[in-house]
Amino acid sequence: MFFDFSSAFNTIQPSLLRGKMEGVDCHLATWTTDYLTNRLQYVRLRDCESDVVVCSTGADSCHLQKFSDDTAIVGRVSEGNELDKTEVVIDFSRKASHTAPINIQGLDIEIVEEYKYLGVHLNNKLDWTHNTDALYKKGQSRLHLLRRLRSFGVCRSLLRTFYDSVVALVIFYAVVCWSCGSSERDRKRLNKLVRRAGSVLDCSLDSIDGVVRGEC
Repeated sequence: MFFDFSSAFNTIQPSLLRGKMEGVDCHLATWTTDYLTNRLQYVRLRDCESDVVVCSTGADSCHLQKFSDDTAIVGRVSEGNELDKTEVVIDFSRKASHTAPINIQGLDIEIVEEYKYLGVHLNNKLDWTHNTDALYKKGQSRLHLLRRLRSFGVCRSLLRTFYDSVVALVIFYAVVCWSCGSSERDRKRLNKLVRRAGSVLDCSLDSIDGVVRGEC
C-alpha cells in the first residue's frame, strides 16, 4: 500500500541537504536543517484535534520516505489483510503542519498494477519492467532529437553535451535504484539505446554497469 501526499515541491531529505551545504554560511545551514527537522504535526477536523506527532524520519512500522514537504508511506497488505495496523500517519507537511491518523479498515483501497513516484515506475510484481518501458520510450524520443541535431551539422562537442544532459539523463534516471533488480532483458534494451547514441556521436559510451559504478 502506497500513500503519497504531495505539496508544492519535492526536495532533498534534511540530513542529505546538510551534507551538501558545505561552503554555505554555517548559521544558515544549521537554521535550514533545523527548519526541516522534528516537525510538529497534527490534524484538525471541525472542533476535534489529533495528538501532536513529531516526525523527522519515520512513522509506525511503515517505511517512510520523507522530503521537506512531501512524505510517502509504504505499508504491506497481504491477501487483503493490513496486519494489525489500523492507522497510518500521513504528513501534509510544513513546520507545525497538519497530519492525521487515518483509518483504513473498512475502506476500499484502489488496487493498481503500476504507480509512478518521483519519476520511477513501481509495479505490483516488484520488478522494473514498467520502469524500463518508460525509460526506453523517453530515451528513443530524445535519441531522435540527437540524430536531428547531427543532421543539422551541430559540432561533436555540443552533441555530446546534449547526450549527457538530455538523453543519458532519461536513460539512466534513478539507475542506482533499479540497476541491481532489473532483468537482463531490460538492461539489454537500455544498453541498446546507449550503443545507438554512441554510433551517432561516433564514440564509446558507458553502459548501465559503467554508469552504476560511477554513481556508486
